[in-house]
Amino acid sequence: MTRTEPTRWQEAPVELPIREERPAPRPVPGCPECARLGQLRKAAGLERDSTTVADCNILLRMHGTGH
Repeated sequence: MTRTEPTRWQEAPVELPIREERPAPRPVPGCPECARLGQLRKAAGLERDSTTVADCNILLRMHGTGH
């Protein structure tokens, strides 16, 4: 059986890129689904519910491809 020696030196740290914030998507005028998501996002923001705000942003971005 061959034994492997452990690493005895410190490896260089991993450098991750800086994540830049994306602007919030805008609801498309005249679209009822966009208006609903925009209102839900606004209400969630007032309640400091960042999870629902993020979910609404994702749904608005995905829904925007259907216009």
